Amino acid sequence: MRNEVTQRPRPLVSINIPCYRQLPHLRSSLATILAQTFPDFEVNLLDDAQSEDYRDYAMTLGDSRIHYSPNPERLGAMHNIFHAIFSGEGKYSLAFHEDDLLEPNYLAAAVKILETHPDCGFVAAEVRAFSEGPASPVRSTSDYPAYEMFRSGADFVRGIFRGVEPMFGSVVYRREAIAGLEPDHARFGTVVDRPFLLLILEKWSAAVIREPVAWYRPHPEPDDRHRGMSADHILELMKTYRALLPKKLSMRDKALFFSYAGDWLGILYHLTPADQKPSFGRFLFQAWREGVYDPRWERHFGLGKIRRPPIAGGAGAVE
Repeated sequence: MRNEVTQRPRPLVSINIPCYRQLPHLRSSLATILAQTFPDFEVNLLDDAQSEDYRDYAMTLGDSRIHYSPNPERLGAMHNIFHAIFSGEGKYSLAFHEDDLLEPNYLAAAVKILETHPDCGFVAAEVRAFSEGPASPVRSTSDYPAYEMFRSGADFVRGIFRGVEPMFGSVVYRREAIAGLEPDHARFGTVVDRPFLLLILEKWSAAVIREPVAWYRPHPEPDDRHRGMSADHILELMKTYRALLPKKLSMRDKALFFSYAGDWLGILYHLTPADQKPSFGRFLFQAWREGVYDPRWERHFGLGKIRRPPIAGGAGAVE
């Protein structure tokens, strides 16, 4: 099946879907992809379980744009996502989660941004969680929804601090912008997604669409996807954010960074497997020593969190 790749016209966008035993969700997800108003794409199903169900389903669709590709060996969730990012033949690539949904104009909007801004390395949608996806695709209020440009890694992390949460499974990459890049799994574990985007921003700009155009399905706890996360990975993420800001922080940067870190250190800590983290008090003390935690800037009364750890909630760094 794959030996026909070179005989096909090169699509503008490769939509690469990491698959693993969620075929019912894939059916809904793929329906929103096939409903896109932008037609010039291919879909590659990257099956990490080598399931005959996925293969048979792809064959029944009878759509020449859809291709089934089993991984030769089990990669695991995060490695399969990055396999998807670099896969396909298109000028642009989208590694889309098999249990998420897209608004019909999303590809058109993302491609228009990328074509209009040749310095833009990627376009992302914001995290919008859902429990039971819409019965029919929900359309945005305009064909080309509002977006925000980020010209540097520092601008990007400041955006994250003030509430702009790019949905990793929605990112449309310019293939030229990711050529030669490698995610640092050893340093960041399962929170490697944001550092990878920051690598792109070293040479390129980026855009995040601020209107609802993609939806993420939350995973019930306990979530095995966080099995590879450790307390050290969380600290490395926050240190990476801090390193992008000036050595001497302005009052605004202090408020943004330490308020954000105070919340997310706790949230990510409680998603971390018990055997991969110290006590919460020791963890916060280490974060303070590393310069990524300051109780004076906490939204939730600083050191009181040591006595009363926060309950994990919201969308984390990994969708």
